[in-house]
Amino acid sequence: MSDRLPPSLLLYFDASVRYGEDNATPTSAAVGFVVEDGTETIIEGSLPVRTFVSSAHLEYRALLESVQAVAGLNGRIASLHVHGDADAVIDAVDPTTDATPGDRIMRQRVAAIRAAVEEIPTVTYRAVGRGRNERAHALAQSGHATE
Repeated sequence: MSDRLPPSLLLYFDASVRYGEDNATPTSAAVGFVVEDGTETIIEGSLPVRTFVSSAHLEYRALLESVQAVAGLNGRIASLHVHGDADAVIDAVDPTTDATPGDRIMRQRVAAIRAAVEEIPTVTYRAVGRGRNERAHALAQSGHATE
């Protein structure tokens, strides 16, 4: 048995939408995330999203994909520190705030996100500026399907 302490992980997530020439019609969407332990990347993901309602829905999807990836590690984690540049999403998933999304799908995603991390003793949520979320943003950008 290892004497290593369970890791504290940092999670960054983002979503990306590309629009057509009219700058109003979405043409593709993707999500990206990175999970690290402070010194190295543990998981990173980037995937296209074929169907979406809004960029806000995509941000919830990005966070859900990332916490499900963390849950898939099947190991003991001491803490998870979630960072994203979507303030409303961060506020909605943080159980210490009163924010609740008005949309049924977003509320379902909040419940799924919280369920995915419920076994982790300490989970924190923090809104960060785009500059602090560059890697997740780049991964979301790279997730756009090429046709």
